[in-house]
Amino acid sequence: MAGFDSATGAAGVVTGLIEKAAGELDIMSDAASEIAPEVGDLTGVLVEAQRIADRAALDLRRLLQKVARSAA
Repeated sequence: MAGFDSATGAAGVVTGLIEKAAGELDIMSDAASEIAPEVGDLTGVLVEAQRIADRAALDLRRLLQKVARSAA
């Protein structure tokens, strides 16, 4: 089992991981919206992936609120 080394403790590690994941999903969503007009028949699939990424990022940010409440 991997340990962690953070001045902010376990909550800081968990928060950092969730924030990074949500940020990467935001980047994916932005990229999808930029290239959607150029992918032809795959536009629908790309738009669906963008919606999934947006929902997942929102859900992750809700989890951050739980982490904050647990740490308080």
